Amino acid sequence: MVDGLNPQTLQHRTITVKMRIGSTCLFLLLALRNASAFLHPSPNLRVRQPHSVFSRSQEQNKALSAPFSYNSLKSTSTDEEESILVEDEGTGTNVVCARGVCATADEDAPELCTFDDETNEIVCEPNAVAIQPGFSFAYLWPRALLLVCSVLYGTNFPLGRLMNDALPPSAATSSRMLLATIALSPFLLQLKPNLRGTAALCGTFTALGYVSQSIALVDTPAATVSFLGALVVLVCPALAVLVDKKKMSFADAPQTWIAAITCLLGVGVLELGGDSGLGDAGWGDVWSVLQAIGFGTSFFITERMMAKEPSQALPITAMQCGMSAIIAGVWAGLDGVGFMDGMLSAGSTHGAWLLDESVKSGFTIPGLFFDDGLKNVAYAAAFTGFVTTAANRVGETNALGKLSSSEASVLLATEPLWAAVFANFLIGEQLSVWDGAGGTLIVLACVATAIDPAWLREKLQIQYSEE
Repeated sequence: MVDGLNPQTLQHRTITVKMRIGSTCLFLLLALRNASAFLHPSPNLRVRQPHSVFSRSQEQNKALSAPFSYNSLKSTSTDEEESILVEDEGTGTNVVCARGVCATADEDAPELCTFDDETNEIVCEPNAVAIQPGFSFAYLWPRALLLVCSVLYGTNFPLGRLMNDALPPSAATSSRMLLATIALSPFLLQLKPNLRGTAALCGTFTALGYVSQSIALVDTPAATVSFLGALVVLVCPALAVLVDKKKMSFADAPQTWIAAITCLLGVGVLELGGDSGLGDAGWGDVWSVLQAIGFGTSFFITERMMAKEPSQALPITAMQCGMSAIIAGVWAGLDGVGFMDGMLSAGSTHGAWLLDESVKSGFTIPGLFFDDGLKNVAYAAAFTGFVTTAANRVGETNALGKLSSSEASVLLATEPLWAAVFANFLIGEQLSVWDGAGGTLIVLACVATAIDPAWLREKLQIQYSEE
C-alpha cells in the first residue's frame, strides 16, 4: 500500500493512467508531425550543422583505425542532447545518435550527414528517399516506439521511490541493476576488446547517476528528481568546452545558450518557488544534480564510442549496466553490514540489514521474489530492471535509426513529464504550481536543444562566419 492507497484505488488509477497515456501519445505524435517545419531546416537548403563529435582534423581521421581509448575522446565534441545522422568513415554506414545512444541508421532515415574535410564540420542534407511524414505505419511506428520508451523511462522515478519506501536504497539499486545486467548479459559477450576499458569507465559514471538518483528518491519527490536530472542539457555542453575546447559562443550554438538559460530559470523556479524559497531545498536536490552529472558524463563518453562503433550500442550498454551492478553491489554490501556506523544507509531505517536474519533474505535476490510482504516491490524491481532499463534500451536503439535528430530529442525530452504523471497516479505525489512551472521550463530547455542553429541565427539576425 502506497501513501494510504488501497489496492482497488491503485488499480483504478492505473487504468486511468493507461487511458491518459494513450490519448497523450496520439497528441504528441500529431504535434511532432506538425512541428517538423520548425525543428528541421528546409529540404531545399544544404544545412551545415557543427557537431564536433565528428569534427576531426585530417591527422585525427587517420587515427580512426587505431585502438579506441579515452584519450581519443578529446578530439571529439557534441551538444549531447542533439542527435545526428553521420556517415561512419571507417565502415561506410550511417548512424543516428541521441542522448548518449547511437544506432545504425536505415536507408530511409530523414537526414544524411557527411564529414566535410574543408570545414571540419558535419554537413547535413535531407534524405531524398526518406519516408514522407504521414499516417503510414512505416512512419508512425518508430516514433511511437521511442515515445513509449520515454514513457517507460519516466516510470523509473516513482517506482524507485516505491522501492526505497520498502527496501534500503542500496538494496533497491543493486537488485534493479543486477536484473538489467542479467537481461543484457548476452550482449556483454559481444563487446569488442578495444572498447572494454572505456566502456567500463563510462559505466562508472552511469553508476554514479543511478546511485545518486536512488539516494535522492529517499526524501525528494520523484518529479523533482526527474526534472533536476534533465540538467544534462548543461553538463554535456560544459564538458564539450572543458574537454574538447569547443567554441560555444552564442553565435556558434544559440540553441545551447537558449536551452541553458531556460533550464537555469526552471531550476530557479523549482527550487526558489513557494513560501519557503531556498529553505525547501535539501540534500535530495544535491543528489539529483549529481545524478545529472553522472548521466551527462556517461552520455558524453558513450556517444563517442557508439558513433564509431554503432553495432556495439547494446554491448556497451551491457557493460554500463554491469559496472552499475558491481558498484551498487559494493554499496549494498557495505551498507548491509553497517559500515562506518551506517553512513552509507542514505537515510534508510534499515541499518546493517545483512546482519538481520529477519530481513536479510527478503532484501536480496532471489529472496525478494519469495517474500509475500514485498510482492509489489519485487514487481517494481523486475519491471525497472528487465523492462525500463534493459528492454527499453533495445527498443530505443531500434527506433532511433529511423528518426531525425529533432524528432528524437523532442520525444526523449518528455521523460520528466511522464515521471510527474506516474508519480501522481502511482504514489499520490502532488505538483505545486511552482513545481509545474519550473519543470515545464526544464523540459522546454531539453526541446530547445533540437532547434536548428542556422534557423535561429536567421530569425535572431545573428552574424556568423564559419571560420
